[in-house]
Amino acid sequence: MKKNVIGIGNVGIDFLGVVDRLPAPGSAVEMSQFSIQGSGRVATELVTANVMGLETRICGKIADDMFGQFIESSLGQIGIGIDGLVMEKGRVSPFSYVAVESSSKHDVVFSTPGNCSPLAPEELDLSVLDGASALLLDGYQMRASIHAAEYASKNGVPVVLDAASVIEGTGELLSLTNVLLASERFASEIAPMGELEDALFELSRMGPEVVVITLGSEGSIGLEGKKVFRQEAHKVDIVDTTGAGDIYRGAFLYGWIEGWPMEKSMRFASVAAGLSCRNLGGLAGIPELSQVLEVIG
Repeated sequence: MKKNVIGIGNVGIDFLGVVDRLPAPGSAVEMSQFSIQGSGRVATELVTANVMGLETRICGKIADDMFGQFIESSLGQIGIGIDGLVMEKGRVSPFSYVAVESSSKHDVVFSTPGNCSPLAPEELDLSVLDGASALLLDGYQMRASIHAAEYASKNGVPVVLDAASVIEGTGELLSLTNVLLASERFASEIAPMGELEDALFELSRMGPEVVVITLGSEGSIGLEGKKVFRQEAHKVDIVDTTGAGDIYRGAFLYGWIEGWPMEKSMRFASVAAGLSCRNLGGLAGIPELSQVLEVIG
């Protein structure tokens, strides 16, 4: 039986294009590449874990518009369990326009969260958590996330939190978290100690047993017990960095569920994130398990 992960959080759609230069106001440029892909932090992390070999299921809310239909069908075709997606009538699903400048690799993102109502706790089927390897959250659906995390904690299912920024309910969710995968922004907001190592220990005192802070091109830093781990970013010729942080977290989750040591999980995640930057868009760039293992040896 495959190890399985249940994810609750944001899911959307990205329209991505590559241009020679970002246009000045009032001008237009032609795109040299274009792609439409599913997106969202939890969605990208689950797809990454799925590509690596885990069974995954997503719970969230989308609209019954053409964006929502694309999201549902594309994730289903990839192999993600989509029976936990709630489709709301007459609303707009989250979507983004991403323009990537080919020379600098800088991007400009225009996004909207849409206008779907929050996922309600009663819209969750918590029985899917029974026997799960982990519950993955991004805090985007906070009431539903806390409800699921409480159930998971009571039933011995580890809770993994991808934290990008502080919102209402974050402290309560942190207290239920076993593994925290935090952005540098989140770490500075929760634990503004100045030094990353101090932030790691401060965050661990709030509940998590394992803490990883991603630092973009500077790599990542992690804590397990009292030991601090540092990992450089994997260098590649970059096409687009969209979703790289999410792919890092999804790959780390795979390694952690497989019981790998922190060093190997962080190295594996770094390589997966780096390799993903060779393609346009987050989902299109996710490397196969064999490609990552070939690099890390």
